[in-house]
Amino acid sequence: MDRLIIDEKTNTLIECRRHVMWEKIDYLIIPHYHNGIRIDRIASGCFEYVSINLLCIEEGVKYLDDSAFENVSVFTVKLPKGIKIGKRCFANSTLTEILLPRDLQIIKKETFLNCRNLETVSAEFGVNTISENAFKGCQNLKEAHFRIVKSIKNGAFEGCFSLKILELGYQIRQLGDNLFKDCHSLESLELEGTFDKLNTQTFSGADGLQSILLRTSAESLYFPPDGFQDTCLKEISLSGNFEPIVKKRCCFPENIILRTSHHSKSHLALGYYFDIYPI
Repeated sequence: MDRLIIDEKTNTLIECRRHVMWEKIDYLIIPHYHNGIRIDRIASGCFEYVSINLLCIEEGVKYLDDSAFENVSVFTVKLPKGIKIGKRCFANSTLTEILLPRDLQIIKKETFLNCRNLETVSAEFGVNTISENAFKGCQNLKEAHFRIVKSIKNGAFEGCFSLKILELGYQIRQLGDNLFKDCHSLESLELEGTFDKLNTQTFSGADGLQSILLRTSAESLYFPPDGFQDTCLKEISLSGNFEPIVKKRCCFPENIILRTSHHSKSHLALGYYFDIYPI
């Protein structure tokens, strides 16, 4: 019995047949060509009632459709360069490890939603957008490493209780809301790029954060009223010669330690309201 069933009109893998209910497969390769038929994409629902320890997708396969592996028992996935990943692709799966291709640019909405076994994510090159709720509910995610992220959208890491190390690179332009809500283990964070505003809820519910470094080359940086109030922040460091746009003390928690570079615009402006310490 041929395990892989392909729709030849669309070159889409539509089913991975099982020999028995809840068959366990140790190692499975999805080739670009199978029995002379090209596989360009993988549809949702292909892998129902199978458990796959290691899944390798060959170069040439171009798309993982929306929800392709949602609710699937798959533990380790290796993806080829050139592939695009749909929304909710691995949502609620048993994924523990994934190798993201170097040229993947967008992690779409809810791609890894509630992947409770996922512990580490690394995409040092390529990814420039982390979409809404991309890693929301990844309760055991401990480390996430990115290098050229430009946009981080609402709820990207919300509910990542175990997240301790988060690297986002140095090109951030846009920050959403509730990015680090309920990230109980994330104690320090560095945000660097050209962003020129923080939203009222950017740090909402980031109850583990104790120190933040904000480094931007923008000409100004807007601090919303009460933008840090529901955090446990003890220290905020500001790096860059930007003009801070603030509304008196309500922009920062009481008893916060503010650090800036001496003679910077932020040092001079905030000195009217706060005691400033050097970086």
